[in-house]
Amino acid sequence: MNPSPWAHVYRLIVLLVLAMVAFVAVKTLAVPDSWDTDAWYRRDAAQELKQQPMRFGGNDSCTGSACHDDDRPRNHQYRYDSVARGSHQGLACESCHGPLSAHVKGDKTFAHATINANNDLCLGCHQRLVGRPDEFAQFSTSLLYHELLNVTIVSQCRACHDPHEPS
Repeated sequence: MNPSPWAHVYRLIVLLVLAMVAFVAVKTLAVPDSWDTDAWYRRDAAQELKQQPMRFGGNDSCTGSACHDDDRPRNHQYRYDSVARGSHQGLACESCHGPLSAHVKGDKTFAHATINANNDLCLGCHQRLVGRPDEFAQFSTSLLYHELLNVTIVSQCRACHDPHEPS
């Protein structure tokens, strides 16, 4: 007896129906109870995030803390104020110095907030890219000062430029 010429179509339909049933079952079982279908987020997520340790503290954690008091020369409040007035005003301290959790745990400091000595951090924003506006400071070896000082892309940006008072 020869199989029906439509047997492959029936098998395909059965396979598609089984796939749809499996998809609906998995989708129903995989959605957490706290999922809010109206807002498309989990209602419990905010509480869970509050229980996690703080990773980023924002500028207030740098300028208003006892770690960065005002009795030092070139204190942090002065640096923060100069950054807030300069071209890096949109950046937080942690943009360059790394997250608060990398050097502070609770009320104790366990490492200094430093930045890498290489140019990767500077060139992350200031490397010349197609489409970046010309008004935005971009690294160029053809800049007059860079030509005079023989500056290349591997030279130290911070040897001449202070990121707290960029020029």
